Amino acid sequence: MKAPDSFRNPGLWCDFHRDQGHRTEDCVALRIEVNELLKKGHLREFLSVKAKSHLCKEVTGKPTEAVPASPR
Repeated sequence: MKAPDSFRNPGLWCDFHRDQGHRTEDCVALRIEVNELLKKGHLREFLSVKAKSHLCKEVTGKPTEAVPASPR
């Protein structure tokens, strides 16, 4: 859903919507879409260990087991 013209900034561009009105970094619809993809298991290869643990805890209510640190 588009915001009313009074809330849209013609000087800002959103690549997700391919339209003016807000910056891509501020796009709520994009954030929701990415979050849904993460919850469905897509994009996990782009997450850090900490983020994977947080996502798993958020989705299942249980934290993932910590990955043991490799000796140096």
